[in-house]
Amino acid sequence: MDDLTLLVLAPVVLFVGWLLGISGWRQARRARRDIAQLRAALVAAGIPIPDGVTAPHAAPSAPPPEPVFASPWEQQPPAPAEAPTEATDPPQPAPEPEPAAPARARPGLEELLTLRWGTWLGAAVLLLGGVFLLRTAVEEGWLGPVARCAMAAALALAMIVVAEWLVRRPVPERPNIPWPDQAPAALVAGGVALLFGAAYAAAIMYALVPPVIGFALLAAAALAGLALALRHGPLVAAVGIAGAYLTPALVETEDPSLPGLFAYLLLVTAAALAVVRQVGAVWLGWVAILAAAAWTVVGGIMAQGPADAWPPALFIPAAAALHLALLPGAALEGPVGRRLAWVPFAVLAGAGLMLLAIGTVTAPATALLLLTPVAVAKGALEPRMDRLPWLAALAGLLLLLAWPIGSWSTGAEALTIEGAVAGIIPAQAWAPEALQGFLLAALILAGMHAAAGMWLERRRPHGERWAALPAAVPVLALLVGFARVRGFTLDGGWAAVALGLAAALVGLAALARREAAPQRAGVHAAGAVAALALGAAMLLSDQWLTLAVALFLPPLAWIEARAELPALRKVALAVAAVVLARLLLNEQVAHYALGSMPVLNGLIPAYGVPAAAFALTAVLFRRRGDDLAVAVLEAGAIAFTTALLMLQVRHALTGGVLEDGASGWPFREPAWQLCALSVMAAFLRLANRRLGDRPVLRWGWRLHQIGALALGTMLLLASPAMDPYALVARTPVLNELLLAYAVPALFAALAMRAPEAGWLPGFRQALGTYAIVAVFAWVTLEVRHIFNPKAMALYLAYPGEAELYAYSGAWLVLAGCLLALGIRQGVPALRRAALGVMAVTVGKAFLIDMDGLVGLWRALSFFGLGLALIALGWVYRRFVVVPKS
Repeated sequence: MDDLTLLVLAPVVLFVGWLLGISGWRQARRARRDIAQLRAALVAAGIPIPDGVTAPHAAPSAPPPEPVFASPWEQQPPAPAEAPTEATDPPQPAPEPEPAAPARARPGLEELLTLRWGTWLGAAVLLLGGVFLLRTAVEEGWLGPVARCAMAAALALAMIVVAEWLVRRPVPERPNIPWPDQAPAALVAGGVALLFGAAYAAAIMYALVPPVIGFALLAAAALAGLALALRHGPLVAAVGIAGAYLTPALVETEDPSLPGLFAYLLLVTAAALAVVRQVGAVWLGWVAILAAAAWTVVGGIMAQGPADAWPPALFIPAAAALHLALLPGAALEGPVGRRLAWVPFAVLAGAGLMLLAIGTVTAPATALLLLTPVAVAKGALEPRMDRLPWLAALAGLLLLLAWPIGSWSTGAEALTIEGAVAGIIPAQAWAPEALQGFLLAALILAGMHAAAGMWLERRRPHGERWAALPAAVPVLALLVGFARVRGFTLDGGWAAVALGLAAALVGLAALARREAAPQRAGVHAAGAVAALALGAAMLLSDQWLTLAVALFLPPLAWIEARAELPALRKVALAVAAVVLARLLLNEQVAHYALGSMPVLNGLIPAYGVPAAAFALTAVLFRRRGDDLAVAVLEAGAIAFTTALLMLQVRHALTGGVLEDGASGWPFREPAWQLCALSVMAAFLRLANRRLGDRPVLRWGWRLHQIGALALGTMLLLASPAMDPYALVARTPVLNELLLAYAVPALFAALAMRAPEAGWLPGFRQALGTYAIVAVFAWVTLEVRHIFNPKAMALYLAYPGEAELYAYSGAWLVLAGCLLALGIRQGVPALRRAALGVMAVTVGKAFLIDMDGLVGLWRALSFFGLGLALIALGWVYRRFVVVPKS
C-alpha cells in the first residue's frame, strides 16, 4: 500500500478536480439550454426581443407583458383589450373561460412494468449475459485470460456508448410518465458494473497486473461510475459508490498502508458526496458515510500499534466535515430530511467510540473531540442545524464515560519518624499520571463548548440555544469527571470547582441581563443552579443530598417565569424525576440516619421539605401554563406528603428504625397509618374542590380513599378479637380501636356524602357500607376491650354474662343513634342500617343470650330488647311514616 499512496492519490486528486469541472460545465450548459428555450417561447408568443438584450442582468425599461405558453391541453387566453374609443368597433363579448388543464395522470402498472422496472431488469439481464458469455469462454477454452478481460471491458464500454447514443436521441417525453427515460441509466449502470468486474478479473482472478495496478484499475472503474452519474443519475452513482468502497477490500497486499487507505477513502468520500450533491439523491450520501464508518472500524481492527490508530481516527472528523459541507440544502427543507441529516454525524461518532473500545485512547479521543469544532462551524453557518453541537457534546460525554481509567494514587508520600506519620509530602504533578489524559479531555470538551456558546450566543439567531452550551456542557463534564474519578465520594475540592463554575455562570447571566437578553440570562442562571446542585451532591449525602436537589426546583420556576424559557420546565421535570426516584424507589432510605425523636427528625428534611418545594414549584409553573411538569410536581408533592405521614408513624412506633423486621407494635402501626390515609384523602378532596377540580388532586383523593378502604377492610378481617398478638392500649375509648375503626368510618361517611363520591358506580355504597361496618366493629370491640383489656382474643377469654349483656346494650344505643341521625338528615340508608343493627341484636338475644345468660341478666336482656323494639315502632310512626290524608 506504500506504492499505492504514490501511484493512486495523485490521479484521484486530479479526478476530483476534473469531476467538479464537469459539474460546472453541465450547469452552464443547462442554463444556456434554458435560455434558448425561453427565447424560442418568447418568439413563438409574438413578443419582440431587443437586439441589445443579451445579458441576464440587463433589465428592460418597461416590463413586457407576462407570456402565457400554450400546450396541447390548453389554449392561450386572449390578451386584455384596451379601452374602446370612438373610432373603434364596439367591444366583443368576453369569451367563456376555458376549462382547467387536466392533472397529470399517474402511471399505471403497465407503464411501471415496461418503462421502469423492465428497463432495470433488462440492464441486469445484459450484465448476467456478459457474465455467462465469459463463463462459457472459460469453460470451452475459447480465449485466454487477457482476451476475456478485454472482451468484458469492451462490452462494458459498448453499453456505455449505446447509453450515450440514446441520450443524444431522446424519446419524446409523455406527460403521464413522471420520470425520464430509464434505458440510458440502466445501460450505464450495467456497463460500470461490468467494467469493475473486468478490472477485478485482471487484478485478482488472473493476476495479470501487480496489486498496485489492479487497485488503480478498480478505483478507475468506480470513479468512472461516479463521473457518469453526473449525467445518468442516482442508479449509476450507487454502482460507482459501491465499487469505490469495495475496491480496497478486493485487493490484497503484504504490507497494507493505513495512511494510504484512508487518504484514498477520504478522496472517494469527497467525490461521492460531490456527485450526490449534483444528482440530488441524499440517501446515497448516507450510504457513503455508512460505508466510510464501516471502514473506520475495520481500520481500527487492522491497526498494529498506536501510530496505526491515527489514520482511521482522523478520518472521522474529516468525513463528518465533508458530509456537512456537501450536504444538499434541499435535504433540510422537509422535517424528515432535517431529522435524518443528523444520522451520518451520529454514525461517525459511534465509529469513534468503537475505536476507543478496540484500540488506544489518544487517537479516538482526539477524533471525537475534533467533532466539536466541525459541529459548531456547521451550526453557526446553518441555523437549521444549530443543535448539531449537542450531538458532538453527547459524543464527548460518552467518550468520558467510556475512557479506561486504571488504578491511580494521588502521588503524595507520608513522612514517618520512628514509625509515626509526621507529615504528608504533596504530589508534584497537577494530577496523577493515570488521570491526566482523562481530565485534559474533559477540560477541552467543556472549554470548546463554553467558548463556542459564549461567542455565538450574541451573533447567531436563537441565542438561547447557543447559551445553553456553556450552561450545560461544563456542568455535565464535571459530573462525569466526578463520577469517574471520585465515584460520588464526598470531596470538598470538586465542590469548590462546581462553586466556581456556578459563579462564572452567574456572571454570564448578569452580562446577558445587561444586554437586555432575558432568555439567555435565564439559561445561564439555570446552569448556575445546576452547578450549585452538583456542588451540593459533592458535599452532602443521604437525605441532605435529596433535600439540596429538591430546593433548586423553585429557583428554576422563578427563572422560567422571569426569562420566559419554557425549556426549563423539561429541566425541572428531569430534576423532579431524580428526586422522586431517590425518595420513593431507593431502598437505602431505610438506612439513613434520621434520629430517634418522634416527628422532629430527619424525615422532615427528607420528605417534608421536598414536598413543599414540589408544591411551590407547581404553583409557580401553573401561573404560566398547566402541563406535564405541573402534573408531575403536584403528584410528587402528594406522594412525599403521604410517605412522610406513613414513615413518621413507623418511625415513632419503632424507635427510629425503618428497616424490615423492626416491630411497629402489632395492630397499632396499621391503625395509625389507616388514620393518616383517611385524613390525607379528605384533605386532597377538599383541596381539589377549592382549586377547581384538578386532575392530579382528583385522582389523588380517589387513590388515597381506595387505599384507606383496602387497609380498613384488612383491619376488619384481622381484628384484635381474632389476633392474640394485637396490642391495644388499656385506656378505654381513647385507644387504637378509635383510630382503626371510628375515625376511618367518620371520614368514609363524609366522603360518601360528598358529590365527588359518584365518580365510580357503587363507590358511594362501598363507602357507606364500610362506615357502618367499621362503627359496628368499633362499638363491639370497645365493649370487649372494657371487659378484657389484656387479652381481647375470644379464645383466650370467653365472654361473661355482663359482657354479653353489654353487647346488646351497646348495639341498641348504636341503632338508636343511627336511626336518629338518619331521621334528622333524611338518609334512608342510615335508617336501614339501624334496622340491621337491631336485627343483629334480636338474633343475638335468641341465639346467644337465651343460652348464655341466666337469671336476672337474661330477663334484663329481653326486657331491654322489648322496650327498644316498642320504642323503635313509636319512632317510626312518629317521624318516618307519613299518614295518608
